[in-house]
Amino acid sequence: MVVTSKECTPTSRISRCKMASIPTHLLLLCNDQVQAYFSDGSRLQLSPCGSVFVCETPPNPAQHALQGVRRVQQRTRFVTSEFRSRVLQVLEFRNRFCERPYLCQELVEQDRVVNSCCDLTQTKWPSTLSNNNNNTTTQDTGSVTVTSLDNLVTLCLAPHGKEFTVTFLCRINSDLQMDNDTTRSSGSNSSLRNRIPMKDDKRKTPGNNDLVETSSSCTWVMQHHSVDHCPEYWSYPLTLAQSGQKMTENEGRKDSCKATFSDTFSDGQKEGVDKEGQEVVTGRLPSALPLSCKSSHLHQWAKPLVLGGGMEEGTILCQHQGVKVCALQGVLYRILWGGRRCVEVYPGDGSVLVSQGVLGHFFHHYKYKPATKQFQQQVLCVSSLPPDLPGDNYSTARLVSMAARLLEHSNNLVTSGATVAAKCCWKDDPSADPTPPLPSMLLEESEVAGLGRFQAYSDGRVHVVFEDRTVLDAVFDFSGRVQRCKRHSPEKAERAYDAVQRSITRGSQCSAAGQVCRLLLPNGQYCTVPQHASGHLHRYVQAAVEWAGWVQCTPEERADFYRGTVYDPEKKGAIAAELSKIKCFNYILENAAFPWTAVPARYDRGRMEVESATTHPSHLSAAGIPIPSDSNPTTLLDIAAILKMTSQAIEDINVLQSKRKDMRF
Repeated sequence: MVVTSKECTPTSRISRCKMASIPTHLLLLCNDQVQAYFSDGSRLQLSPCGSVFVCETPPNPAQHALQGVRRVQQRTRFVTSEFRSRVLQVLEFRNRFCERPYLCQELVEQDRVVNSCCDLTQTKWPSTLSNNNNNTTTQDTGSVTVTSLDNLVTLCLAPHGKEFTVTFLCRINSDLQMDNDTTRSSGSNSSLRNRIPMKDDKRKTPGNNDLVETSSSCTWVMQHHSVDHCPEYWSYPLTLAQSGQKMTENEGRKDSCKATFSDTFSDGQKEGVDKEGQEVVTGRLPSALPLSCKSSHLHQWAKPLVLGGGMEEGTILCQHQGVKVCALQGVLYRILWGGRRCVEVYPGDGSVLVSQGVLGHFFHHYKYKPATKQFQQQVLCVSSLPPDLPGDNYSTARLVSMAARLLEHSNNLVTSGATVAAKCCWKDDPSADPTPPLPSMLLEESEVAGLGRFQAYSDGRVHVVFEDRTVLDAVFDFSGRVQRCKRHSPEKAERAYDAVQRSITRGSQCSAAGQVCRLLLPNGQYCTVPQHASGHLHRYVQAAVEWAGWVQCTPEERADFYRGTVYDPEKKGAIAAELSKIKCFNYILENAAFPWTAVPARYDRGRMEVESATTHPSHLSAAGIPIPSDSNPTTLLDIAAILKMTSQAIEDINVLQSKRKDMRF
């Protein structure tokens, strides 16, 4: 039977769509966001918490090219069948290399679900490596396995000692589990106690010491971490595995390492004694992330997908954020961001390549030889890599070149000042510092003529706008003022006091190192200066500091706050009176309001200018007034008369002002 092309076209198209969901390269960014590129040209981005994804698919051959890229955003928990296979592959990659997994009941296969009544928030580890227990096992391949006393966690250290794999039992988040927790907290959980029947599992043999009242659905989670970047959950068992590996190499006794573990406890780990009298160390276990994200505003998606964007290496090296893990062509690249940046390459044959130095010009290739139980270390130089040998499973030169490019890209991100890791949504705590905070109240506002407008808020912020368009912002402690406001308006002050407490906490670092002020200059430039050394901006900072002190003062203290300064009301009134006198005197002189203030004719301005033209330059007084060549004593008498008339005019002005005041009253 011959099948026509029309009959085979739909079937072949469906088969191509099924084969198209193969990831070509996977990227895990420093904020736990995942970007996956597939062989059909599509891209899937998974949020750091794993609860939301965005899938971009190019148009298929049956669609018009102008339709462009299709962009779909969905909740991971409610993914449709069209994107389910892609999401499952990306979630598997994310859960293997992130600190906390994302587990939902809808996406976990039923054959991987087990039921447990154990407390999965903590586990117990042996405090020593002794010959009496079987918790530490050394394999023939050189790896060391450490198992917890309750059999909930198994940690396996690789033979080269650069990576470890941990497998632990984790609870699956579901609506049923949330109902169980709510019911158990209210005390009415008897109906849910036997809702899910228990099943036997060969891998799960937990002890009966730590049991909870209800059974819950759980699954085994496998994670891979670098020894140089170990989460605190696994710091203590990793120390046990490393010690066991060293003792195996040295063929020493295991019961001599008890003292070396006393300083390896991290937060959440404590030493104790179980019911059998055995010394144990209790450590925390990571829990699954919630099904919904409370900080979804922190989700950042990459730019829209461009058709024909280039090769895989170019896509990786064009990232504007730091890449933590990269899976490309079956090879795993791990970039360690810390005090010493380096790249680890895992080809998949049990060996590892590690860069040396910040620039990464040299690489160490570690290979474990099971026959001799020793490592074979080979030093490789990036500038002169060895040629590929026939029969090799991979090209060492290609792997080293790609790792060197990744390290160079990471160094360029750091030196350029770019954001290496955006804020992680699941690590953000909205309850600690809510955004936006509770509304603040305006405590004081004043507009000073010739200076600017001053505003003080209950959250400690001081905002000043000067007349020369300079804007100043600073943070002070107004808790004392708010406490006084509580006495006469407790409702409003209670809301303001919460904002004050957050302001004090938020500005504690600035207070420890000296408070600072941020100024926006008229030229549009921002600058931050400390209050104790403001330099040429001292007058702005000093005005803000004085305003903050005025706001904190009580009404009784404000009466004497500006005493002895130019802002003293008494001195300010005296200065204003003197200025008024000078203005009146100038007006009288210019308009000749009184006959006795008229200037004699011989000292008329026009005549003096004519005489100055005919007067010899050497006949000038100290004040620059021309003196006639035939000067006589009468000239000095006329000057004395003018000074006398001036003093008389000032006295008359004082008399007039006093009469005006008497007439007002």
